[in-house]
Amino acid sequence: MKIIIPDNNDPGLIAAVQRLAAKPSQHSIREVYGKPTRSTVIGSGRANLRSEGMQKEEMIQRVLGFRSIGLGYDYTLNGVLPRARVMENRREIIEELEWIESSPIRTVTVANYELARLAEKYAPSVSLAISIFAGVDNKRTFRQWAELPNVREINTDVGTFRNLRLLEELVEQGREQETCVRVIANLGCMADCARKEEHAMIKDMASLDRNSLHYAPCTFFCMRYNLENPEEFLKMPLIRPDDLGRYEDIGVAAVKIVDRIQKTPWIEKVVGHYLDGMFEGNILDLTCTYTTIGIEQATADEVAAIDMGQVMSSRDAVLKYRDRLPALMGIAIDPDYDMLSCSNACSACKGCKDTPAVKYDPKRREIVLAQLAKLEQDYLFR
Repeated sequence: MKIIIPDNNDPGLIAAVQRLAAKPSQHSIREVYGKPTRSTVIGSGRANLRSEGMQKEEMIQRVLGFRSIGLGYDYTLNGVLPRARVMENRREIIEELEWIESSPIRTVTVANYELARLAEKYAPSVSLAISIFAGVDNKRTFRQWAELPNVREINTDVGTFRNLRLLEELVEQGREQETCVRVIANLGCMADCARKEEHAMIKDMASLDRNSLHYAPCTFFCMRYNLENPEEFLKMPLIRPDDLGRYEDIGVAAVKIVDRIQKTPWIEKVVGHYLDGMFEGNILDLTCTYTTIGIEQATADEVAAIDMGQVMSSRDAVLKYRDRLPALMGIAIDPDYDMLSCSNACSACKGCKDTPAVKYDPKRREIVLAQLAKLEQDYLFR
């Protein structure tokens, strides 16, 4: 299986990728994706870790650095808002596309149709990948995107990742239109989230100016919802490293690993597990949302002793609490649980209610739920 990995803007990432590329594996890294450059008019679906961003010349050297070790670069312009509709933005967006056309970047990910059409005109030699934010979860929507002449790959919606039968149909549709299917392996999201569209818009806004936003990440919502309903953890659209071969067998072209906001040691560790094609630990640790890798553990008494007034005293304190939250929750999925035993197209089946595959301390769970309720009332939605 071909693997696509995130660019976190760290100068040390190239060396880490070289180490990963040297690992013996039946899988291989194909591409790196990201947008380290800064813009005030075109979103990238994620805030830069380096708030000042890279200059374009520096970006070109970065792309060439990855190319020197055999990897392509997918430049990610997957903000969902159609910012080119604002006429004062349009000229700068066109200039960005013209720069991409002249650069060594050969793939761009987009999430809105207007940008895809502008890229067709102003970056005609560049292939497009359609973002997961486009929500492609059926053959009709797939066909509409694939009809654009510059679209070569489509990241399908989270609701397709566990539904191998549907994915196989989309792969077949793609063969007819010369458009490949990509999925994301370790996305820590719910498949059917009430805030999915809102979250995509917030990510877009944050990629331009995160400091102007009230710090109220949508992940507090899904983390609390899943903790209230622990069986929901089993419905997350996760792909185990052990299962990559199943996706390759049905014709999925590539698997993306997230997330661009993680530090290089975390990316190297998680990508390494997928290259190994096996992982015997808690699969939630491979997600950005629920990972406990590198997070200090806490006892139940230490969790109970957290002063939520202090947590809510500043944006930075809330951010630190969010960073610690996976370790505070103490949730694990049994490594023996077969993520592909269910298509995740949940309508009538109640099987998840009866399985002991989700592991947690009930007392600890109630403590954290009370903390999240207070955080919502007194900070997030005050």
